Amino acid sequence: MHMSTNQPEAGDKRKVEIVEGGDQGAFSTKQSRLKNGDQSGTSSGPVQDSSSKIFQDPVHGTITVTGLCVKIIDTPQFQRLRYLKQLGGGYFVYPGAAHNRFEHSIGTYYLAGTFARILQQEYPDLKDDEIKCIEIAGLCHDLGHGPFSHVFDNFFIPRVVPGSKWKHEDASVMMLKYLRGENIEVKKAFDEFDKDGTRLELIKDLIQGGKGEDHVKDERVLEKRKTRPFLYEIVNNANTGIDVDKWDYFARDCHMMGMKNNFDHERYMKLARIILVEEEDGKVPRICARDKEADNLYDMFHTRLTLHRRAYHHEVTRGVELMIVDALVKANATVRILGQNRYRKISECIEDMEAYSKLNDSILQLVELPITLGTSPQETDSGTLEAREIIGRIWKRDLYKCVGQYNLSAADPFTQDDIPGIKEQILHAEKETTFDGEQFDIILKSFDYGQKKDDPITKVWFYNKSNPEKAFTQPEAQKSWMLPKRFQEREIAIYSKKKEFEEDIAKRFRLWSNARKEKFPEIKEQMTQMPEASNQ
Repeated sequence: MHMSTNQPEAGDKRKVEIVEGGDQGAFSTKQSRLKNGDQSGTSSGPVQDSSSKIFQDPVHGTITVTGLCVKIIDTPQFQRLRYLKQLGGGYFVYPGAAHNRFEHSIGTYYLAGTFARILQQEYPDLKDDEIKCIEIAGLCHDLGHGPFSHVFDNFFIPRVVPGSKWKHEDASVMMLKYLRGENIEVKKAFDEFDKDGTRLELIKDLIQGGKGEDHVKDERVLEKRKTRPFLYEIVNNANTGIDVDKWDYFARDCHMMGMKNNFDHERYMKLARIILVEEEDGKVPRICARDKEADNLYDMFHTRLTLHRRAYHHEVTRGVELMIVDALVKANATVRILGQNRYRKISECIEDMEAYSKLNDSILQLVELPITLGTSPQETDSGTLEAREIIGRIWKRDLYKCVGQYNLSAADPFTQDDIPGIKEQILHAEKETTFDGEQFDIILKSFDYGQKKDDPITKVWFYNKSNPEKAFTQPEAQKSWMLPKRFQEREIAIYSKKKEFEEDIAKRFRLWSNARKEKFPEIKEQMTQMPEASNQ
C-alpha cells in the first residue's frame, strides 16, 4: 500500500506593523540592527520590521517574532507541528489537552529569548548572536517529534527497531538541516546570519543539550561546551533539567488540562544570573539561582512529578498509547510514505526527512480510510485490517485496560529489558492459560524529580544577595527535613487487550507480584540503590 499525506499550508502571510514606545536611544539601536541585516527573531520586545508577526498566546500573552524565525515558522516543515498533539494519548483523557507542538515551540522560543536577555543585562559577555542561536534552538527543538509526540520515540520505534538509540532530538537536528535546504528564503537568511559557519552548528548543539558529537564537527562549537556551559542551560539543560522547554510545557499543559502550576518561571528568570563557578578544569560561567529560589525550584520539580502521575502516566493515557503503538506496528508492514526517491515504511521515515515531514497524527485517520491508497486494495491486507480494528476500538472507547499495578522496591533491579522475561513468567504462573503473550502488555513507569533517584537541587548553583559574585551549592544543613530520602519510585502496570482475559491476567499478575515482593522486599538501607529507568 502506498500512502502520502498532504503538506500543511504555511501560516498566515500577513505583515504586522507594531508601534514601539520607550527610550529613543534604545529604539535607534534596534533600528540600526535591522539596517545591518539582523535576521534573527527577538522575543524580549517588539523589534520592528515589515516581516514581524504577533502571536497571541494563551500562556505568555503577546509574542513578537521577526526575521529568520518568521521565515522558519512559515515553512511546511514547521507548520507540521500544528498536527502533533503535545500530550499524545493524553487528549483522550483530558479534552482540553488539544494543544500541539506548534504553540509549545513558539512559547519555548519566547522564553529562551526573554531569559537570555535578562541574563545579558548582568553578563554583557553573552553576545547578541548567541542569543539569536538560543532563540532559534528554542523554536526548532521539537521539529523532530513524530506522531503523538513521545509515543513515537519512546514506544513505537523501540518496538519496530529493537536496540535503536534514536530520539526526537536527533530528528530535530536533521529536520532543521532539511528545512534550511528546502526553503530558499530560510537558506538566504541563514547564510546571512551564519557567515562564520559556527552558528548553525551551535543551534544544533543547543537542541541536543551539548551531548554527543555526531551532529557537530566544528571545534569552535565543541569548545563552547567547556568554556561557555551556560549557553546549554537555557533550552535543553542536560545538567539540572531546569530549562525553558520545561517551563513552557509545565505552564501550557497545566493551563490546558485545568491543573495548577505552582512554579513561577518569571520570578526565577529575573533572579538568575551568570557567575564564574569553580569546577575541576577551572572557573567557568554558569547560570546561578538566588538562594531563596530553592523552594521555587522544588515546586518546579514537584509540578513535573504531578504531571507525570496525573497526565503523562495516567493509566487510561497509557492504555490509549499502547493501542496507538499496536496500530502503527501493524500498519508499518504495509504503509508506505514517499521520501527522497523511494517509498518508506513508517519506521524508516526517521532516516529520510522528506518522508518524515509528511508524518503526523493524521496517520491514524489515513490508515483507517476505507479507500485504496495504493496499487492494491487495503481491505485484502491483514495488517491494515488489524490496525483499523484497533483504531476503531479507540474511537469507541473499547480501550486496553490496566488490570494490575505493582510498586517496585528500591532493591529490585527490574529494567525495561526484563519485560519479555516477565511476560513469560506471568504466562506460566499457572499450568493452564486462556491467552497468549499478544493479549497483554507490561509497561515500566518512573516517577521522579528529573534526576532519577537523586535530589535535583544538589546540581544547582546558587548565590546570595550579600555576595552576588560568589556561587555555591546548597549546604546539606540547609536542606529541609521534610524532603524525601529518595526522589524516585518505579511502578509496573499490566494491561489486558481484551475484556475476556482481564480477570485471568489480573490473577496471574497478582501471583507474580507477590512472589516478586518476597524476592525483593523493601529494605530501608537499599532505598537509594535504584537502577536508572527511562522516562520522557
